[in-house]
Amino acid sequence: MRSLFLASLVLVAGPGLRAEDAFRVEFLRPSHGDVVLGEAEIELALQLPPGGVVARIDLTADGQVFASLTAPPWSAPWNAGEGATSRELGARVVLTDGRETRTAIRTSKLRIDQIERVDLVDLYITVRDRTGSYVTDLEAEDFQVLENGVPQKVERFSSTHQPLRLAIVLDTSVSMSKSDRLDRARSAAVDFLDVLQPSDECLIVGFSDEVRVLQELSSDRQALAAAIHAVEPLGGTALYDAIWRTADRLRDFPGRRVLVLLSDGRDEAANGLEPGSLHTLEEAIDRALKTNVIVFTIGIGNNLDREYAMLWGPLHGRSNHDTSRSLEGILRQLAETTGGRAVITSSTGKIRRAFEQFANDLRHQYSIAYTSSDVRRDGKWRKLKVETPGRELTVVTRKGYFAPGGG
Repeated sequence: MRSLFLASLVLVAGPGLRAEDAFRVEFLRPSHGDVVLGEAEIELALQLPPGGVVARIDLTADGQVFASLTAPPWSAPWNAGEGATSRELGARVVLTDGRETRTAIRTSKLRIDQIERVDLVDLYITVRDRTGSYVTDLEAEDFQVLENGVPQKVERFSSTHQPLRLAIVLDTSVSMSKSDRLDRARSAAVDFLDVLQPSDECLIVGFSDEVRVLQELSSDRQALAAAIHAVEPLGGTALYDAIWRTADRLRDFPGRRVLVLLSDGRDEAANGLEPGSLHTLEEAIDRALKTNVIVFTIGIGNNLDREYAMLWGPLHGRSNHDTSRSLEGILRQLAETTGGRAVITSSTGKIRRAFEQFANDLRHQYSIAYTSSDVRRDGKWRKLKVETPGRELTVVTRKGYFAPGGG
């Protein structure tokens, strides 16, 4: 099943509801056991008791509320994803007098043979004009997607909010104790939580010599803010491990996967004599690309364009600076390759502005999906380019993706 729906919710006194049932809700579409892909239309049948008035309808996917409706037209979008897993949909109706009723169904995942035919490539795209202003009036036909130079047919397009799984990854190495770096970073990161919608979740990660999950994925703003405020500076900088491990935690989510990283230093242990990470930069970027994670980076410090990564000897003894890789270049490469944005600043006062820019990017993204015309499952890198023919616009998205593995 490859139906692509425009999401909406319609409440009706529909067929299947018996007159003697005073208060009842059920799903008309999708039905229990359906395979649902992309943006799905949710339709309920609702019968109210005499005098009953709806106060709120909570819609959930896998236990997480993605919309709370309080007034007609009772509509809300839901992205069903690529169908790789079964999903549980729930509806809870609460009346003004406190009475409530609920129901739930479970969709079916695609079979293996179906998945072979439906390898959708998802792209999240930001478009700006010459002045840097967001362009928000484009339609699917305004875009051209090229994969290895070959035009692709857009099968799914949306300019509405797509579900977001966000990770805020904060450098908590001892160098962050300089000036007011960490205080400003904490404050700006808490404000950044405003980008979250009810259907979104956030993960808080801190890294120094090791990577620590400070708050598991949650939509609880207070818990997320408390985790951010609790970070303290200590130790070295396991930068690449933080990216690799966080990207890995964001995988298998049917929606946008975004990692926002703030750091002020190179990947290095606290003693300065060995790497801070077990993973390399290449492995970190590779993991972000394979999990389709968009990376936004903030680099804090003076002259990051003239501070360099280290070359390490066989026994991790420092040998030389890697003058081909500045710290600024590393942070920009992480962002630009995955379709994000990098902000490099020597002023802690600009940290908040960087988070605001990232939030604006996430609020002005288009979603495009297509099935590659190249059916080979060879696991190779495929270069992507998205254009707006006939319009001089700047289009930002990931640089490419790895094809499905062979077999």
